[in-house]
Amino acid sequence: MPRKPAVHDVVSLDELMTANDVADVLGLSAGTLANWRSLGMGPTYVKLGGRVRYRVSGVNSWVASQEHKSAS
Repeated sequence: MPRKPAVHDVVSLDELMTANDVADVLGLSAGTLANWRSLGMGPTYVKLGGRVRYRVSGVNSWVASQEHKSAS
């Protein structure tokens, strides 16, 4: 019989950040993140009961995708 997944198997709350946390880390305002969400830009996010949270891994992936090589 398969075991029921433990809560920490589904989501680890320490892996989630608030918009204010992400804004502080990236040097942006929470308003900028809100604008980006409405435009479908920026890091991926999760909505939990109307609250927006960002996975650390999603923010890291998004930042890595913003990397550009020099044009020269």
